[in-house]
Amino acid sequence: MNRLRLPGQTRFFTLHLAAGQGDLLTARIADLRAAWRVTVAELPTRCEAMVVLPDHLHAVLTLPPGAQPATARWRRFRTGFAEALGRAPEEIWAPEILTQPLESEAEINRALALCWHDPVHHGLAPRPEDWPYSSLHRDMRQAARRRAVA
Repeated sequence: MNRLRLPGQTRFFTLHLAAGQGDLLTARIADLRAAWRVTVAELPTRCEAMVVLPDHLHAVLTLPPGAQPATARWRRFRTGFAEALGRAPEEIWAPEILTQPLESEAEINRALALCWHDPVHHGLAPRPEDWPYSSLHRDMRQAARRRAVA
């Protein structure tokens, strides 16, 4: 897969729920999505891919050149989601955010594939397109529109 390489820094992120939070991310997906919309409205970010599983999420994000660090985005996102639930972020989220810089197209493509295939890996869906909480659906819609215009 060839993706347009955008200016800025592309990284792979993983966020986990704190112990005992179970399926909170998928159970409260509307609140999670709302927190994400607010975050990117305040701190622009290009989401190359994201997948939300019951207890963790993965994202491939490209930050604009000169942007605030990704930690500011994740702090805003985690706080917004927690506020929607009437809780403190540290009650919901594990403190660490795993991050990996992606330096090449091959690394980006591997990270995209990991996002899309993680629900299958965890036994949550038989195929990536069967999992409803994935940016794969957005990408499939965009590809279909491009084919329709061509």
